[in-house]
Amino acid sequence: MTTKQLTQAYGVMLQGLVSLDDNLRQGALVYIESLMLEQGIKREKYLSLDDLNGHYPYICMGSYMPIDFFNVDSPCTRVACNDQNFKPISLKLCTVIQDNHKPVHRWQTVGTFRCDDILDAIHMLLETLSNDDIFRQCVSCNKIRPAGYLNSEQVCDCCSDAMLGVA
Repeated sequence: MTTKQLTQAYGVMLQGLVSLDDNLRQGALVYIESLMLEQGIKREKYLSLDDLNGHYPYICMGSYMPIDFFNVDSPCTRVACNDQNFKPISLKLCTVIQDNHKPVHRWQTVGTFRCDDILDAIHMLLETLSNDDIFRQCVSCNKIRPAGYLNSEQVCDCCSDAMLGVA
């Protein structure tokens, strides 16, 4: 993952567009912050647990069971994860399309992962967040928005309405 991709993914998370459940939030936060440090990316604000618990998220990741990020090789975890068909971690994305100037939201599953593959799941989360086809920056307010909320000039609905004088 490039520095630019990681920076964009980080920006989306800081805007509260992501929700990770209690089984993943803390471990994912530590891992993502370690990636930022590893790549030497400077930032004004660090992620908090609240940043990964968005109230109106466009991407959600959850697990049916607790994931022990620090003892992934423990016997209890290995037994639960040995079944190739058991994939308790799911990554879901809400896409937005405009239908007669009204946004239509559709949830889709991006992937499911075994608990042994938690790092693959986090990397898929980061890749999804950094995908310009899914999230883009508004040229007016510089906030990262779901691509479906941007018009052809890459202006989000909020800024477009403000320019038109719509309250």
